[in-house]
Amino acid sequence: QLGLLTPERSGIFFALYTFILISGFLISRLGFYFGNRYLSPSRPDVILRKSLKGLDHKYALMIFHPPTPYVLIEPGGVTVFVMRNQEGKVRFANGKWQRRESLLRLWFGREEPLGDPIAELNEELSKVNAALKEKLPTFSIPVRGIVVFTRPRAALDIEPSPVPILPADDLKDYLRGEGKLKELPSSIQRKMREALGAPELAKGEATS
Repeated sequence: QLGLLTPERSGIFFALYTFILISGFLISRLGFYFGNRYLSPSRPDVILRKSLKGLDHKYALMIFHPPTPYVLIEPGGVTVFVMRNQEGKVRFANGKWQRRESLLRLWFGREEPLGDPIAELNEELSKVNAALKEKLPTFSIPVRGIVVFTRPRAALDIEPSPVPILPADDLKDYLRGEGKLKELPSSIQRKMREALGAPELAKGEATS
């Protein structure tokens, strides 16, 4: 009807067809990204809440609250999370991430690209440090980051990295064990929570 299926205009037709095809692919990937993040029952915030269930009220999990999407305020400081939902083998070696991605999975899969979680984590850490420095300029608050993989079938092959990289199922044990931070005085804990918008710490819930 538009007169594009003629030999003289075949180039315009195929250019338009390619544009529609690529646009549809990009829009679908965008839909997968927001669907996984905000609508899926296995979205990162749900997995994170389940993984940390059982921690007491000295811990405050802040979801989608400025300055960063996923942050845990602990008795000993602040932990920032970057979440990834990839499954299959994921490798980190020599400062680089590797994951074999088939064209079929890339086209039809619902996963976000792996990207560079450590670089993303460093950006989020900078935001949190800046917020704490602005609101608590005279305090030194420990701030760290953890990359968390939410899928049970993620097979992580991790060489020594500058930050912990953990499956979600191991996160609570790490925070209670190897990764436990030395508890701060209650006065500092309260200021830290106030600075990041967390619920107020009740009296008697922290050391003095």
